[in-house]
Amino acid sequence: MEHIIKVTKLTKVFDKTKVAVNEISFKVEKNIIFGLLGPNGSGKTTTQRMLTALLSPTSGQIMIEGTDYKHAGGKILQDIGYVPQKDALYNNLTVWENVDFFFSAYKYEGNRKDRIEEVLNKVDLLDNKNTLAKNLSGGMAKRLSIACAIVHKPKIIFFDEVTMGLDPVAREKIWRLTTELKEHATIVMTTHYMDEAEALCDQLLIMRDGKIIANGSPWEIIKHFDAKNLHDAMVNIKDENA
Repeated sequence: MEHIIKVTKLTKVFDKTKVAVNEISFKVEKNIIFGLLGPNGSGKTTTQRMLTALLSPTSGQIMIEGTDYKHAGGKILQDIGYVPQKDALYNNLTVWENVDFFFSAYKYEGNRKDRIEEVLNKVDLLDNKNTLAKNLSGGMAKRLSIACAIVHKPKIIFFDEVTMGLDPVAREKIWRLTTELKEHATIVMTTHYMDEAEALCDQLLIMRDGKIIANGSPWEIIKHFDAKNLHDAMVNIKDENA
């Protein structure tokens, strides 16, 4: 069993007193979809931001392919892609120009034009390559964000609640694309939706109050917890995000 991510006693404290993440430890295998599920304030987003180097841990260790984040320097950014909940696109640039701009931030051995065409075809936006980003639907904009995140062929792709606010058809397209992407990369995703976690995730980490309350496959978690406790946990997650 080969792990691409290993987290040990990871902790994040804000303002010296607010413990957002409390000494959590877990491992993520290569080429799986790993889900972080929990209500607002559970620590899942803070955890993901530390994994993407957007936040520095207060203490603990993050290892990516055996390399400590602290000593990885800029190399780690070459190995990851990040799709935020709120699209960070340039509205007055075309679909092609947005991907080309993000491509320019990374080192890539290969033909630039061919790679951009390949990625846009992957996310079903090649026919829209000359469309301004501001004229895209919500689902198309999200697929463009994914294209920008994967154009440099990262080893790990982080999704931050990427289906939030999408209609069922757009959501299903993102689900299918996510499943396809794990053939060549590890996916780490945060979500509020248990049905999404069950449908997509090979491994699921449920967090609450900065701690891990469950870790395993969705099936293992359902099997391990009695029905009432699992139902109560899911209700609490939904209620706090209503």
